[in-house]
Amino acid sequence: MEQEFQGQNGLRIRYSVVGEGPDVVFVHGWASSRRMWDHILPALAQRFRCWALDLPGFGDSDRPAPGWYSIPNFTAAVVGFVEGLGMVRPRLVGHSMGGMIALNVAGRHPQALERLVAINPVVTGRVNLRPLARPDFAHRMLAWALRLSPLVLQPLAHPMGHRVHGLQFIRRRTEDFCRCSADTLFSSGRAVVAYDLSPVLAQIAAPTLLLVGQQDANVPPSESRFAARQIPGARLHLMRAGHLVTDDRPEKVVAQLAGFLA
Repeated sequence: MEQEFQGQNGLRIRYSVVGEGPDVVFVHGWASSRRMWDHILPALAQRFRCWALDLPGFGDSDRPAPGWYSIPNFTAAVVGFVEGLGMVRPRLVGHSMGGMIALNVAGRHPQALERLVAINPVVTGRVNLRPLARPDFAHRMLAWALRLSPLVLQPLAHPMGHRVHGLQFIRRRTEDFCRCSADTLFSSGRAVVAYDLSPVLAQIAAPTLLLVGQQDANVPPSESRFAARQIPGARLHLMRAGHLVTDDRPEKVVAQLAGFLA
């Protein structure tokens, strides 16, 4: 069921909720949306009440001004979402940038979560978004990519596309990218590379699972290995997959989440 929540500064956040049971909140990554969880949640909804939100600037949620984007503001948006909808100590799952936000929630609010899962999270900002350090070039590059992406997307819109393994995931990623503005992509990307979770990792009290694609070309697996060493009692699970572990190995991700979040 798709719904709307009014968060901080009046920003409207769109979200979906399915299932019954303990609350689990899912936070997507950069240039993505809540749709990245669509093929994961049905299996989990048999045991959990699953909430998937579009972060401000992404999907169907409101677009803030460029100066809004920061990991602390994203963190406050997620905390406000949880508290505003009356959840008490939910489980929290985040991917990539969403994993960084989830880890920051857990480190800044140690008693707020029951359990935590970070999938290929950004931890110290060492990701393949470094061209964003050149503002003029990066903004032009993103604007150009947004103009080009619909041309790339057209061949994927063939009626048979949903029957070709993996093609529906490529189409979804391209669509989500196209729905972002250059300001959103640039400002949120800059927020990621400028943030370092190192000071808060040791403060995380919730049982933590780090799911890592060993072939991730976007966020080095070393980021998660570092986090696993710093977070008390954290578990590290390596998988033969890339950055979008949820697309590459959905059944294995569901099995890991179902077992750990229970």
